[in-house]
Amino acid sequence: MKTKYLLQILTTILLLHALSACVAVQEIGNVVEVSQQHERIAVVPIQAALERKLWMSTDKYNELCQLKSEETQQRIYRFLEFYSRSGALHAEMMTPDEVNSILHGANYPNTNLSNVELCSLLHVDAIIFGNIQVWEPVDEVTALMLNSATQNGQIITNIVQLSLSLYDAKRGEQIWNGQETMHGQLGSFKDNMQRQICRRAVRNLPYNIKKRRYKKAYQTLNGF
Repeated sequence: MKTKYLLQILTTILLLHALSACVAVQEIGNVVEVSQQHERIAVVPIQAALERKLWMSTDKYNELCQLKSEETQQRIYRFLEFYSRSGALHAEMMTPDEVNSILHGANYPNTNLSNVELCSLLHVDAIIFGNIQVWEPVDEVTALMLNSATQNGQIITNIVQLSLSLYDAKRGEQIWNGQETMHGQLGSFKDNMQRQICRRAVRNLPYNIKKRRYKKAYQTLNGF
């Protein structure tokens, strides 16, 4: 038990030092005012690109990308749902099942639909869309060998990059974009990194009126 406990502590410390991230956000000046007018929003499937292994056929690779696309869509929806329960988001959210059912009926993504057409089809004021990339510059075994040979603890073994955009149907334009990149070293796990990067991206959306950057604008808008 003592050995297991020490291993858990060591793993936690390793993970804390193994992850690094950077964030970039672009938005229109009155993004809080515009986003607060949204009454119904939807998260469409997030385009996904994964590290392609030698053993993957084209069909298998496409299948895994599709699964990752819908998994990321679900994660973003769940984090948004948290803000909805906490009162930081008042707009109604379409569930991913409802969104994907309608999109499937329109043969999307095989049929190319513009953001305007997506908003009209889903009957929403705004959509959240984007892409996620997951790749492995150096595998764990190689990284261990390189560390032993060079004493270099900075070797990147995992990279996750997520770009999210918020499109406003009334204005007919993108009003917000956030890009997150996370690098993991030895001991990092891609699934944990993807969960963290989705949470950070949603936290930076202008719907999060409790975030310092948006809180003052929201208070001014509502005369607080």
